[in-house]
Amino acid sequence: MSSYNMVLVILKRSYEKEYVKFFRQNGITRLTSMLGSGTASKSILDYLGIENNEKVVLQTVAAAGNVESLFSGLISRMGINLPGTGIAMSIPIESIAGTSSMKYLTEGQETIASEEVKMKEAVYSLIMIISEKGRSDMVMDAAREAGAKGGTVVHAKGTGRESEAKFFGVSITPEKEMIYIAARKSDKGDIMRAIMEKAGPHTEAKAVVFSLPVEDIAGLTALTEEKAEE
Repeated sequence: MSSYNMVLVILKRSYEKEYVKFFRQNGITRLTSMLGSGTASKSILDYLGIENNEKVVLQTVAAAGNVESLFSGLISRMGINLPGTGIAMSIPIESIAGTSSMKYLTEGQETIASEEVKMKEAVYSLIMIISEKGRSDMVMDAAREAGAKGGTVVHAKGTGRESEAKFFGVSITPEKEMIYIAARKSDKGDIMRAIMEKAGPHTEAKAVVFSLPVEDIAGLTALTEEKAEE
């Protein structure tokens, strides 16, 4: 039973300051911000009304008892459900290492006194992929064929053993791409299999894939509307 959730928000980069202010007003001061780029096809971008494909990924930890009111504010105050705004997800945290880590991650928040936090059934999943730099298109082509609507790419660096990352005696840190794809749980298996078949370790993308359960979600207008039409 999780008492804390990781909250992940993916937005147009121009909205970053407004959302950071919103989180601080709700007692959340520990935020990590990462720059990324969207991978949605032009038709999806047109549908969502997005002109700029630059993204920012905000990540924080919130007491599980506060998530419902937080998402309510994201919808009613910030309008995250409006097409072209962004997407927010909450993911249960299995454990936090020690009281000092918990205090750091949740500084400024009023933590819940009771452990009676009921786990919700996950309807959506966050699929995470780590691939070689410059191969996100290969990953997303495979994912779209299996029903994915789009994703967000964050550039990162690997931290493998030094002995595996040397060229003529010079230490090299291999650059990677992390790709976030939000999908219905029912579609998750097909998407993950397609990525592994067409962009997995045996390909130039060398993608590794895993998924996390999403308890709460907001802003996924394209997926929820499509589901209603089925």
